Amino acid sequence: MRIMLAAMLCLGLCACNKPASGGHMEKMAAYDIAAPVLAVRAPPPEVKPPAPQADAIAVSVPRMAYSYRYAFVLPGPSIGHAQQAHLALCDRLGPARCQLLAMASESGDERVPRASLKLRVASSSARQFGVALENSVSGVGGRAVDQSITAEDVSKDLVDTQARIHQRELLIERLTEILRTRKGTVDELVEAERSVAAAQEELDQAKAWLTELQGRVAMSTIDVDYMATVITPPSAPAGDSIGETFTASAKAYITAMGAVLRLLIFSGPWLILAAIGWWGARRIWKRVRRAADVEEEDALDDEAPQDEAAPS
Repeated sequence: MRIMLAAMLCLGLCACNKPASGGHMEKMAAYDIAAPVLAVRAPPPEVKPPAPQADAIAVSVPRMAYSYRYAFVLPGPSIGHAQQAHLALCDRLGPARCQLLAMASESGDERVPRASLKLRVASSSARQFGVALENSVSGVGGRAVDQSITAEDVSKDLVDTQARIHQRELLIERLTEILRTRKGTVDELVEAERSVAAAQEELDQAKAWLTELQGRVAMSTIDVDYMATVITPPSAPAGDSIGETFTASAKAYITAMGAVLRLLIFSGPWLILAAIGWWGARRIWKRVRRAADVEEEDALDDEAPQDEAAPS
């Protein structure tokens, strides 16, 4: 009897657990089937650039000092106006961005008009300033015949000068500390004072050179040359060829006569000396011949009486 009651109790418990287990399985099955339908495709992950490494080498931009050169050809009377117009462009930029270094002009009745201008312009505005120069010249009938840009890398000079300044500052600081604490002998203190003076002089020179280098980088040099347009003379008509021939012949004759005259002038003294020598030699020769003739006549006179006395 007890065995039968235990068996019925086990069957009841199994019957109670089946619906719960079945319901759980149905929910899991429904979830597994509905998930693909309701799922939304996620956007692709954003690709981020790799983070810079700590040991990456820093690349510095070279420090360049630029020089510009322009040569313009324009009518002679317009050279002065173009030069003044370019100087006015520099004045508009102001002294902080444009400075006049040199200005010259040549003109005259027998000279071809020429002019020159040397400016120092801020490097950031140098190219635009060159374009303004060309536009100003083209407005008065001129044109550019030569343009050049040269650059000099002064990065190494700047780095070396800055390092030299830093070293001299450290040296001056150490020597000044020695002088301030009065550590050392008198000779050492005197030598420290001399070293401080020498280091201070080198420091001032290095700072001046650094300022000049920085100025060359910040301000570019612009050289401008102005030349007059060469006017070709008109060709002569064909009818003037005969007149030109006579003119050329007359010029050649005058040139030849001038050459002969110059030759006579140069050789005249020598010809006179040669004539005097020839005249003197001839006179001497005549005297010698005359003396010889006289001696010959005397000899004949001496022989004549002897010949007459012989027949008797």
